[in-house]
Amino acid sequence: MSGLKRLNLHAWIMGLLALATVLIVACGGSAAPTVESIAPTTVAQPTGIAATAAPAVAATATPVSQAVTSARDTLIFVSNEEPTTLGAASASCGGNAQNTVCDDIASDPLTWIDNDTFEVVPLSTIESWEQLEPNRWQFKLRQGVKFHNGAPWNATQAAFWIDFFGDEETSGHSNSNDFSFHGVISGEVVDEFTLDVVCGKPCPILPRTTIFTKFQDVTWFEQASEDDIERMTVGLGPYKIVEWRAGIEVELEAFADYKPNTAFDSQAPSIQHVFQIWRNEPLVRAAVIEAGEADLAEISMDDRDRVPQFKVATNNEIYIWPIDTIHHPELRKVKVREALNLAIDCETLMKQLYDNLLKCYGNIAQPGTVGITPENSKPYGYDPERARQLLIEANYDPANEIVINMRSQKVAKDVEWAEAAVAYWREVGINARQNVVESAVRSGLSRQNCGHKRTRQDFADAPGDTLTEKCRALGPGGPGFASMQLTESATSTESLDFSRQGILRNSCFSRSSGICEDELEKMIEIANATDTGPLRTERMVEIANHVREHFHFVPVLQNVVVYGMAADLVWEPYYAPRLRINTMRFK
Repeated sequence: MSGLKRLNLHAWIMGLLALATVLIVACGGSAAPTVESIAPTTVAQPTGIAATAAPAVAATATPVSQAVTSARDTLIFVSNEEPTTLGAASASCGGNAQNTVCDDIASDPLTWIDNDTFEVVPLSTIESWEQLEPNRWQFKLRQGVKFHNGAPWNATQAAFWIDFFGDEETSGHSNSNDFSFHGVISGEVVDEFTLDVVCGKPCPILPRTTIFTKFQDVTWFEQASEDDIERMTVGLGPYKIVEWRAGIEVELEAFADYKPNTAFDSQAPSIQHVFQIWRNEPLVRAAVIEAGEADLAEISMDDRDRVPQFKVATNNEIYIWPIDTIHHPELRKVKVREALNLAIDCETLMKQLYDNLLKCYGNIAQPGTVGITPENSKPYGYDPERARQLLIEANYDPANEIVINMRSQKVAKDVEWAEAAVAYWREVGINARQNVVESAVRSGLSRQNCGHKRTRQDFADAPGDTLTEKCRALGPGGPGFASMQLTESATSTESLDFSRQGILRNSCFSRSSGICEDELEKMIEIANATDTGPLRTERMVEIANHVREHFHFVPVLQNVVVYGMAADLVWEPYYAPRLRINTMRFK
C-alpha cells in the first residue's frame, strides 16, 4: 500500500474510531460487558482508495494460518424479513440483509475486497488476474474447486455467468447489483483454468466491481425450474442450502469440499450448521438474542442493553430516497426537488430520533468513495422559506400528490423519519403522503422506471431527441407502469468508486434510476473509462457534484448498524452490508 493510501486509511479509521466510541459511550455498556463487546469496531473506507493504479495481479490478505475451531457447531441469525429469494441467479438477489444467503453465504463472488486493506483479494475460485488491454482482464482460476453438487469449477462454467450478469439486452438479467457495477461484459475461455473477461468499454477497475458476480453449476441451472432458481443456490460458497421452510426458517450446512484461499473471508467454515430466522420488530430481534434463542441480529440502539454483547459499525450504506425525475409532473421540476430537501429539518430529527448519534448527509455514497468530497456530501440545510419560494417559482401544483414508498425497518427509525418528513413537506405546502409496504412490493415500485427490462435499442427506437424525451415516451416500467415517485433505499458502494452510483442510480439504462440526462450519461461513460488516478477522481467528483446540485435524491444519513450478539460469538463486522458466516466462531 502506498504512503498516501496508508495516510488516508489511518485518517479515516481514526474518524470511525471516534464515531464508534461516541456511539458506544452514549449508548452505554452491554448487559455483561467484556473487552470484546465494548471495543469499537473499525470498519470503514480509506479516502481515495482507487486513486492510485490498480494492481496487475491479486493482492492477498494475511493468510489464515491454521484451521479455526468453534466451541459450538450451530449458529442462528435473525433478519428483519423472510428472504425474497435464495437463488443467486434471481433478480432479487443482492443488497438486502434478508437475502444474504444467495449473495455471501452460499456464494463466492469472483473477487472480494479485504476488510483491513481495502484491496481486492481472491476468494475460493481464483489465483490471480492481470489487465491485458483497456477492456480485457485475464483471470487464473484455481483447480480442485467444486460446486455444492460436486460439479467441477472451470473457465467454461465461469464464462457462462460472466455472460449472464453482463448481458446488455436484459441488463444482466435484471440483477442490479451485478450489472450496475460492471455493465456489459462477456467471458472468453482461454483454457480450462484461464478466463478472459472482456468489457464492452474500457474497464480499468473491473476486479473491484465483480464482488457481486456469483456462480452456480450451469448444468443444474439449465435444468432447474423457475421455482428452483428462486429457492436454491448450487454455488461455490462455504455453506450450502439444506432447506427453505417457508414462514419458518432457512437451514444451511457447512460445505465439506469448500476450498479455502489466502483471504480472511475465504477461510473454511468452523460452524457446521446455520439457521436464518426473521423477526420484523427490532425489539423482538433483541429479545431473541437476550433469551439465547439466536446468536446474531441487527437491533435498535435503544435495545443494546438487552443483549449479551453488541458491536457498532458503519456498513457502507447511505439511506436515501431516490426520485422519479422523469414521469411525475412535479418531481421532474428541479426546484420542487430542491424544496423537498430544504423543507426537512434534518438536524432536529437527528436529535429527536437518534440523540445526535448519527449525522445528516448530502450525497449517495459514503466518505472514502472516489468522487465524494466534504463539499459535495454536506447536508443541504433547513430553509422552509426558501422551499416555499421555490414552489412558487416552479409553478407547483398540489393536485399532483407526492408519495414516499418505503418498507419498514430497513434502517433504524426509518418510518418515524418519513412521517416527520411528510409533516415538514405539508408545512411548506407540498401535498405528500407516506406509504409503508412489504419489501417485495417496495422492490417492485422502485423498478418502475423506463430502464427496467428495456434495451438500448428500445431507447434508440423511441421518439424524441434526448434521453429525457425518449424516457417519457417509453413511460414507466413494470410491474405497475406508474411513477415510482420517491422510493427509499439503503445504497452501498463496496467498490469505493462513484461509478457504482453513477450507473446504478443515475444512468437512464438502469432499472434503479429515475434519472435520464444526456449530459450526465456522457459524464458517466467518460469517467468510468478513465484509468485510476487524479483524472478519474476529478471526473467522479464532477458526477457527484452534478447529482447533488440537481437534487436527484433526498439523502438522509450514513447508516450505522448495531449488532446484537451472543456472549460467546467472535466476529468483526464487514465494512459493507455483507455477511460471511465462515468468518465467525464461538469461543
